[in-house]
Amino acid sequence: MAEKLKKARANEVAYCGGYCRTCYWYNGEIQEPAKRLLDLVQGHFEVAGWVNQKGGDSKATIKGLEILSKSVCSFNCKGGGGWSGCPIRKCCIEKGIDFCFACQDFPCANWDEKGKHSNVFTPEKKKELLEMKEIGVEEWIKKQWE
Repeated sequence: MAEKLKKARANEVAYCGGYCRTCYWYNGEIQEPAKRLLDLVQGHFEVAGWVNQKGGDSKATIKGLEILSKSVCSFNCKGGGGWSGCPIRKCCIEKGIDFCFACQDFPCANWDEKGKHSNVFTPEKKKELLEMKEIGVEEWIKKQWE
């Protein structure tokens, strides 16, 4: 039973070290404000032809807020959710490893490149993965709740 729980908690940590329980998409911190703002916009600014200073209109604003208010990540990248094109995810799946730090080449050249995926291979994620490798996933998860 304890081993199953550890595996379940580890599955809430993405291949890159992102932790679902602290993600705004997973815990609802995006959806709730979007719902409140959607209610305000629909109640006060939904006027035909309304155009803001940047050229947007109320219909586009409402559509965006509707999307945000309904967007929720119910599965992390290990469960089939998240960005399917993530290079870290693809690499880990290809190599059959649970975390990027488990690769014998970690940190590989991708972590030092300033290129196409520099928003994925961030210094912060690299630091988290190094810490996770050093102290272990279970201990790292505990630390996130402190």
